[in-house]
Amino acid sequence: MRLLKIVLCFSLFSSFALAQNNAPDTAQTKQQQKPLVAGGIGDKPFITRLAGRTSLGGYVETLFIFERNAGVTEEVTFEPRRMNLFAYSTLSDRVNFFTEIEFEEGGEEIKIETAVIDFSISEALALRGGILLSPLGKFNLTHDSPRNEVNERPLVSTDLIGVTLSEPGMGIFGALYPNNRLRLTYELYAVNGYNDGLITRSPLTRIPAGKSSLGEDNNNRPAFTGRFAGHWRHLDAGFSFHTGYYNQFEADGLLIDDKRRLTILALDGEWEWRGLNVRGEAARAKVEVPASLHGIFATEQRGAYGQIGYQFGRRLFKLLPHSYFTAVARFDAVDFDSDLKGDAHNRLTIGLNFRPIPDTVFKLDYRRDYVLDRVNTRVDGAGITFGMATYF
Repeated sequence: MRLLKIVLCFSLFSSFALAQNNAPDTAQTKQQQKPLVAGGIGDKPFITRLAGRTSLGGYVETLFIFERNAGVTEEVTFEPRRMNLFAYSTLSDRVNFFTEIEFEEGGEEIKIETAVIDFSISEALALRGGILLSPLGKFNLTHDSPRNEVNERPLVSTDLIGVTLSEPGMGIFGALYPNNRLRLTYELYAVNGYNDGLITRSPLTRIPAGKSSLGEDNNNRPAFTGRFAGHWRHLDAGFSFHTGYYNQFEADGLLIDDKRRLTILALDGEWEWRGLNVRGEAARAKVEVPASLHGIFATEQRGAYGQIGYQFGRRLFKLLPHSYFTAVARFDAVDFDSDLKGDAHNRLTIGLNFRPIPDTVFKLDYRRDYVLDRVNTRVDGAGITFGMATYF
């Protein structure tokens, strides 16, 4: 039944795409060069073209961190947090390849973050396969350090969803233009999904611990993920989902466990106007856990962040005509167990950034953390972070 629905949707989008291709001087042809997601795949600055059809680029991030928790200094250190390399190759008018390789903590961890082959039928319909950045919230698609105004990523992204979330899979994506002002985009993929590490690798439910490796699916049942977004003037808004069985329930054709599903729903939005940027994201997860673990492992989690930034000081320095400052504030909240008063983490961050050019940023921010354990005991923390990040 699911396969039939996918085929029907594929046929519908194909017909719509062909109809749009035959229509001259449409809004689609006028905006054909727009990336699917601003800041995502296909929208990377400072890509340098080599001889032939391949371009290279990347970004680097380094930090100075001073942290205190419960009145005790936890960390005073310099951290070469990550360096990412990406390559983009145009194989033909319709076939493209993109990959991103991440080196974390000075090279202690190396992973393929993205490696996808795209086949474009039209702007309204394209096929994608490989190691995907799952479209679960906009931040997972646009998490590059030089793009973001706060040194630390949002808690809902890192501690609930598990950004960066990369999964092997295949699916379709595209953009539609109902009128001259409205642009609709979609991504729909079948992926390997999370695994039971979300409860077996932690004494509490922690979904990032269940991020699948880049190997085989643990239960031979694909999960499904997707994002639908609308772009109108200065406003972007999206709805995304990720759902599938996370545990191994069969072995050699025999049923060894009940099927248990993990479903995450997310909303994201961003509004820009005259140097003012307001953005946010919210997610809610439902986890089916064994009956014997109810009350110990959470069955529902939720989180959100809201951020406001304002750009000022353009053309303040004559020697740096493209420079500007950004004042930013962000509030994060994650509730790891909706049935308890505790097991939560809130954070307030304020910062001031300077960009000598748009793709290079110096970030200084101060944050306060409020962490509640399972018995609702609060531990406060604070930190100052100075970061440098740039595309190259």
